Amino acid sequence: MNCTPMKNNNEIQYLYEKLSARYPKYTNRKPKAKIYSQAYTSLIGVMLSAQSQDKRTAIACKQLFQLATTPEEMIKLSQQEIIDAIRPAGLHNAKSKNILATSHMLLDKFDGIVPRTQKELMSLPGVGRKSSDIVMRFVFGQPHIAVDTHVFRMLWRLGWADSLDEGKASITVNKTTPDKWKYGAHMWLITHAKKVCVSRSPVCGNCVILNVCDKKNVNIPKSKLREVIKNVAR
Repeated sequence: MNCTPMKNNNEIQYLYEKLSARYPKYTNRKPKAKIYSQAYTSLIGVMLSAQSQDKRTAIACKQLFQLATTPEEMIKLSQQEIIDAIRPAGLHNAKSKNILATSHMLLDKFDGIVPRTQKELMSLPGVGRKSSDIVMRFVFGQPHIAVDTHVFRMLWRLGWADSLDEGKASITVNKTTPDKWKYGAHMWLITHAKKVCVSRSPVCGNCVILNVCDKKNVNIPKSKLREVIKNVAR
């Protein structure tokens, strides 16, 4: 896939210097990898979070993990039991099928252990690029940047994404972000996107990276917004 960076190295360096200074609470240190049991529940939590608000995802996770916290326990549940537990997170039919299928696949192909490579993670039912990046970053402590709808919107405005293809945007930002910034990059980007580079009426007057933004005060065309949200959901 051709992913030509739309930002030069100096602009990217400037961007991260400004964002790291603006959000110092998010460190650029390598996080600790989670233990096995946490890796599985974290993976399921990420799957449940697709197109769901954080509070509703938390309720669904709490209810589901009262029933099962390992793939061995999960496959003993019926799909209806899983649906009833995860209903608050929405898309419960598709998510319940993927949770069961992923649990079976983990047991059949990975000895019940969550795989530690992005390619293997993306082979699991219901796990796309965004979800795999989140697991790699927050579960295994690897320097991955997950591109959700918020981050994608900002990358597009910045001119760091040259199209409305979130797959290209994810590959581009991960390839062109210098190693020295990669551990803090995800939280800096998503925080700025949620606080300043919001969907409607971005607060450009408070933006510390305005000097390297190509599309100030511009929104993603409505005709393409639904497609973008669908594509980055996983």
